[in-house]
Amino acid sequence: MQPHILIIRLSSLGDLILTIPLLEALRKRYSGARIDLLVKKEYADLAWLFGFVDEVIAFDTDNEDIAELRQELAENHYAYVLDLHNNLRSKVLRILPHAEIDIIQKRSFRRWLLVNFKINLLKNTPDTIGRYFETAKDLGVKDEGNAPTIKTAIDQQRKIAIIPGSKHWNKRWLPEYFIAVASALTKDGYTIEVHGSQEEKALGDSIVKEFTAQQATNYCGAFTLEELPSRLASCTLAITNDSGLMHLASAVGVKTISLFGPTVREFGFMPRSKDAIVIEN
Repeated sequence: MQPHILIIRLSSLGDLILTIPLLEALRKRYSGARIDLLVKKEYADLAWLFGFVDEVIAFDTDNEDIAELRQELAENHYAYVLDLHNNLRSKVLRILPHAEIDIIQKRSFRRWLLVNFKINLLKNTPDTIGRYFETAKDLGVKDEGNAPTIKTAIDQQRKIAIIPGSKHWNKRWLPEYFIAVASALTKDGYTIEVHGSQEEKALGDSIVKEFTAQQATNYCGAFTLEELPSRLASCTLAITNDSGLMHLASAVGVKTISLFGPTVREFGFMPRSKDAIVIEN
């Protein structure tokens, strides 16, 4: 009898995309198992595009009763719970009867030492995907070094995606630098698409205002997360900061150039794709 498995990764966008290699490995190892993925509601439609799972369970963290959701999860009789988030909510949700619970080791103290005192005890530690596989070691799956992949059937066009946003302000390359790069690309005949969230629309406007409507368009907030993979897949290149959309662009097969400022590879978020280039100081 194959086990029922629950994977908890509520957010954020990039962390969720990085679960794909583990989901694929679990599906190959347990082809007949029930594998469910628990995510925040705003990521559920995108998570369905990952494949490899039987159910994407959406958690509305603003309106849903966490105790009621845990009761619903208990009725699924999971044999294994993989908590890849390990925050307050996931600690409540993972307490399910008769389930073996495995919890990600985030190495938070080592990260704190690196950020605050530049003491680097994270050398030779797995990246985020590798840490997910560590959590699932009892299930007998092995990290083969694969990058996340989201399949699309979109032909690439002569377009460049510029993704200037990031969750944290200090991860953002300055708009004038994106403008300078975009200017060089438009002279070579490329058109520019600026992508990001609705909250980043003003940032996108600050870039495209330097170009004609035929040269550049601001699509920040114009597409849902479910629609973005196909849109990004139509571009030949994405130029990004360290962000969730960096991982999304890479996952759909777009060549990416990512600009890392305060992010270092020891944090575990370097894209694995052979078509991804990271520029860091």
